[in-house]
Amino acid sequence: MSENQKDPQYKLRWSEELRDKVVESAKERSRSINAEICKRLEESFEQNQNSFDQGYETALNHAALAIAKVLSKKNVEWPEIQKTALFMLEEAKNIKKAP
Repeated sequence: MSENQKDPQYKLRWSEELRDKVVESAKERSRSINAEICKRLEESFEQNQNSFDQGYETALNHAALAIAKVLSKKNVEWPEIQKTALFMLEEAKNIKKAP
């Protein structure tokens, strides 16, 4: 690596069609091809984490609703249902935060 080039480099094999798409996108955003590729890679990692987080929250909400429905059918009082559902949601969030 030269003095000016400190970042690692990677030789990429890709189709002409994909390269053309990246070149066009880079031009539209006034970026270099390298900057466009790096930006898109970074965004893909953020998107994956956001998708997981959203899916996790949705699953928790569905589980809480299912528990509430079961408890309701067993004639459990609404305040107890709320207390149970909130406890479950809080515990699940704590589990997610744990290392």
